[in-house]
Amino acid sequence: MTILFFLSGCCGLLCEREKHAEMIIEKVEAYRQETGKLPENVTEVGIDDNQDHLSFYVKKSEDEYEIWYGLGLGASKIYNSKTKKWREEG
Repeated sequence: MTILFFLSGCCGLLCEREKHAEMIIEKVEAYRQETGKLPENVTEVGIDDNQDHLSFYVKKSEDEYEIWYGLGLGASKIYNSKTKKWREEG
């Protein structure tokens, strides 16, 4: 049981980036439900932009955004709001 927890557990900077990205998605989607539009930046949803080093929000159009964070060595993990899927690039 402990081994399974350890293998599936998340720790370190990558985990912190992933959790931050998921929090942005939750807050952006709540904002969209409440206002009917996407925020211009994360400060509009109450996220301190001093944490930008963890993950990033990009409004691509009036109804689409992406969240991304670095995986290291030039690779990134990117969430697209239209597909609601993550992809890796780099």
